[in-house]
Amino acid sequence: MASDRTKFRNSLFALFLFSINFPFEGGRVILACRDIAKGEAAAREIIAETGNQQVIVKKLDLSDSKSIRAFAEDFLKEEKKLHFLINNAGVMMVPYSKTADGFEMHIGVNHLGHFLLTFLLLDRLKESAPARIVNVSSLLHAFWRINFKNLQGEKYYNELLAYCQSKLANVLFTRELARKLQGEL
Repeated sequence: MASDRTKFRNSLFALFLFSINFPFEGGRVILACRDIAKGEAAAREIIAETGNQQVIVKKLDLSDSKSIRAFAEDFLKEEKKLHFLINNAGVMMVPYSKTADGFEMHIGVNHLGHFLLTFLLLDRLKESAPARIVNVSSLLHAFWRINFKNLQGEKYYNELLAYCQSKLANVLFTRELARKLQGEL
């Protein structure tokens, strides 16, 4: 069993290193950002560090399903391949607010936004295999449960618990996605 764990850790580490080094290898990198100015600053840093000029910034607001759908539609028109989808955006411990679609902000951005984006791009990932989906979560996922009776935080609201709940949703989604896609990517 220890060797299986070591293999798993090594494969995760290799994937992590590859995702960091992808721009160094000349891969086309699309930064999907809510704040274009911050995205362009990050793109300049990546270009300066790697020399890869193929770093593009696109508008994506994970708190709005219209923005997610527009991004995915444009992506699918413009890009023929997708080998890596890294779902890393999120909000953390923000005061109670709702997404454009009426969801509590943490669950809406951190989970539902990534869920929708992944769903919309999944066929392109399958067509581009080998491909990988990386969902960034947090150790805080282990400190709470999904409270379906108060999923939207309308009965009571705690910023930390809302964040933990959204990160647990990421982990559960990732596990189920891995199970369903086994051998397809």
